[in-house]
Amino acid sequence: MLQESCTDKSGSLVVYSTVDVDSVQLAMSGEDPSCIPLLPLGFFITPMELMNDGGCKDEANGHNITTGSLLTVGLQVLASTIPSAKINLSSIAAINNHLCTTVQQISSALSSNCIGYCNEGDNGKEK
Repeated sequence: MLQESCTDKSGSLVVYSTVDVDSVQLAMSGEDPSCIPLLPLGFFITPMELMNDGGCKDEANGHNITTGSLLTVGLQVLASTIPSAKINLSSIAAINNHLCTTVQQISSALSSNCIGYCNEGDNGKEK
């Protein structure tokens, strides 16, 4: 469910929430929807220019410029319905997997080949 989106000179922002089919059916049947968790997820994409040794030459100041984008992703996760519960390792792994899948899907949608640190088998090494 889309909650907010905007685009301006600084970049593009999308905030949304996932809702499962059972929750939608519960709300549509007239039941109390207050028990349906709407946890925000979102991302912000901002354009970037980096000065480096390679890339296109900026004629105005003589610097080499590489352009790209910076992707910032944020999410809120309900790990347990018990407020005093501590998060366990399997929940952390599931959250990490969800976050990495989200980044990969956004990168794929933007036709990017620079995904980064999300593959489990690479021990944190960048692709």
